[in-house]
Amino acid sequence: MFKSAQFGDIMETSCQRCNARYHITDEQLNMAVGKVRCGECGEVFNALSSLKTCADSTTEKNQYQSTSPQEVLSPSSELSLHEAMYGEEKNSFAFFYPLLWLIGILLLLVMTTTQAFYYQRYELIGSAQYQQKILTLCRFVPCANSLFSSSHQIKLLDRNVFTHPVKLNALMMTGSFVNEAPFPQKPPKLLVSLFDIQGNLIANRQFVSEEYLHSNRQISALKSNEPIQFRLEVLDPGTEALTYEFEFISTKTPF
Repeated sequence: MFKSAQFGDIMETSCQRCNARYHITDEQLNMAVGKVRCGECGEVFNALSSLKTCADSTTEKNQYQSTSPQEVLSPSSELSLHEAMYGEEKNSFAFFYPLLWLIGILLLLVMTTTQAFYYQRYELIGSAQYQQKILTLCRFVPCANSLFSSSHQIKLLDRNVFTHPVKLNALMMTGSFVNEAPFPQKPPKLLVSLFDIQGNLIANRQFVSEEYLHSNRQISALKSNEPIQFRLEVLDPGTEALTYEFEFISTKTPF
């Protein structure tokens, strides 16, 4: 393939990167199709691009490096991306780099989601789909659980409205309710509304827990699934009031 030269078919080539010069044989060039690796800088270059015949004189031959290229590449040899970027030596941890990046991204996502839950915990606690997640989070970080509130999970079990047995022109309202949330809540306010036969509102009023929990004034929190009795004494609005509505309103502690 290549024309033989003097000095036993020994020719000279040089690295295009560092200009290191080498002796190379015709046989090596045929085997590698001209591709060699520099023993000084590791550059893979085409030996044919700078190939020339060695001079006859011993003096000129001594000017060249007596070493040969570090590696003569076979025609099928190809550089991997890692070899092209970092050289022939491979980092033993290179295989795990994509996995480490993925783990880092997942950890960052978990941290961001956790922070969002934590800073909005008092708003999200009212949603049943987030309650268990927030309660689990609060096992590891301070949450001030006494501020949790979910009024729609306070269920009225029964109610009775009748003439007061002792006082004139007064009504007695009794009943019970239960906290169905998976966490204790502060006793809510109780809104009582009175309507006429056409469904028009006649009057309404909010009562705090100290007014309707006469026999349970010391209750600071409603335990989960524990029925609580209530009792109210109100003025009789007369025959116009035919229906009564009870509604629980959460008592939120200001931050």
